[in-house]
Amino acid sequence: MLVDSHLHIGRAEYADDRAPVLARAEAAGVTRFLEVGYDLESSERAAALARQDGRFRAAVGVHPHDAARLADPDGRPTPDADAVLARLAALAAGPRVVAIGEIGLDFFRDLSPRPAQVAAFRAQLALAKRLGLPVILHVRDAYPEALALLEREGLPERRGVLHAFAGDASTAAWARRHGFRLGIGGPVTYRSSALPDLLRDVPPDDLLLETDAPWLPPHPQRGRRNEPAWLRLTAATVAQVYGLSLEALAARTTAACSALFGAVD
Repeated sequence: MLVDSHLHIGRAEYADDRAPVLARAEAAGVTRFLEVGYDLESSERAAALARQDGRFRAAVGVHPHDAARLADPDGRPTPDADAVLARLAALAAGPRVVAIGEIGLDFFRDLSPRPAQVAAFRAQLALAKRLGLPVILHVRDAYPEALALLEREGLPERRGVLHAFAGDASTAAWARRHGFRLGIGGPVTYRSSALPDLLRDVPPDDLLLETDAPWLPPHPQRGRRNEPAWLRLTAATVAQVYGLSLEALAARTTAACSALFGAVD
């Protein structure tokens, strides 16, 4: 069994063919899914999907791109910040909601002001700690800042995963030292990727496999809408890195996912 530990199949891109997409995933051996929220509306969808379909788990949170929902450009709470956080907490109490995320810092696109991103990240870390949930972290061009913030604010007891990991060896070492896992998706299959070399120093038990569908499709599907069936292509590349069979790699990454988020069977 393969688990797609990060996807967004509730988005409109799948409105017309969601059932066939999931059928193709099942046929490829991808049988469990973690639907990840990135704003209040997508978090509502993720929680509903987890309630309705036992194959799904959900995460709820506000992405750094949408941090302005929680904080103004100077990092002060918006008038409805408390209501948004309260709604996320209520969703997190629902069945099969297993994490707060995706949250973090994105200094590459800077779609929200950086003080707002920092404030939203801090507020949701506090929420995860209060609820005893792990976090799903989106970090882009901001690893030093994000790791420093995590250490300063205090790490969630259940830790979490660095989604779409694109850090260097020192960042991977930090994650291992502090009990965080690395989310590995389609980019590991790209010819230009440094991930295969980096992963040789990271045990497969510290990895989660993900698609981030509809984004980041693996080779040779680049340029197309990603889908969970293609997780098998990513898994095959990662298995080659370790000299493992696909079945052995699937067993170890599924166990890692269960250890972080709870049983996925």
